[in-house]
Amino acid sequence: MAISIAISNSIGARDNAPSGGGGFVWVNSEAEAYYNAVTVANGGDVDTVALYGQTLNDTKQAIDTRVTDLKTAGVFTKLVRDYPFFGGTADTHAINGMNAATELLYFGSPTHTNLGLVTNGAGQYASMNNSFSGEVPSSIDWAIGVDTNSVNSKIMMGSRDASNIGAAIRYRLSTLIGYATNSGLTVSPAISSIGDSFLVLSQADEPTARLYVDSLEISTSSSSGLIPTTFPFFINAWNNSGGAIDAVSGSTKFSFVSSGLSSGDVSNLNTINNTFQTFLGR
Repeated sequence: MAISIAISNSIGARDNAPSGGGGFVWVNSEAEAYYNAVTVANGGDVDTVALYGQTLNDTKQAIDTRVTDLKTAGVFTKLVRDYPFFGGTADTHAINGMNAATELLYFGSPTHTNLGLVTNGAGQYASMNNSFSGEVPSSIDWAIGVDTNSVNSKIMMGSRDASNIGAAIRYRLSTLIGYATNSGLTVSPAISSIGDSFLVLSQADEPTARLYVDSLEISTSSSSGLIPTTFPFFINAWNNSGGAIDAVSGSTKFSFVSSGLSSGDVSNLNTINNTFQTFLGR
């Protein structure tokens, strides 16, 4: 049974610089480690006023509150890869919020701005440079997601191998596919106007894989016994047996890999993501 959890939603809601000359104090060591890694990659603090119209302390608070909310919702410990695309540069966007490590690789020289990872639909994309089968808890307990503002009617993430084994989210010209092993979840043409959307494919209650747009469950399908792909996941394209296809033109604000998420988890993650993206003005 899915349980919805109240989110504190307190980003930017308090004074981050106490009287007496004190500064911001981190609550979550994971959030602090992530921001410190971003600072190193950036060569100093991010100019949050120029990028997002927010003070540095308020931005630190937003990052810290995001982690607090993910923990409160019970989602944080399920995440393996967490890319908030914060900082406005290739180096800052490559950092995984779960381990503060630089992990993304870029192909075709994507643009990096306050909007996140920006690709042109002509061969630009990011690779998670990972082995999905080595990261998720099991072949029947996993989830992936991507939040993209598309301008060419494509939203893509994931991979498959030559035997059609893999996991991918593919929205292409009014057809949305949540792809798990040889079983496809397809909705067409009911979803014909996806532009700025958070798409999630999750298998939390094997043998059922569930496909969500924002927090709305769109379709389900049996995918028991999925053996996750050994090909790296791509973002703003999908990895078809080692080659990138269906390149996206648009900006991606968030992407993740995790263990399986319930419908309540997806709803909470959507709320937390929206709160953070709104704070960043995107």
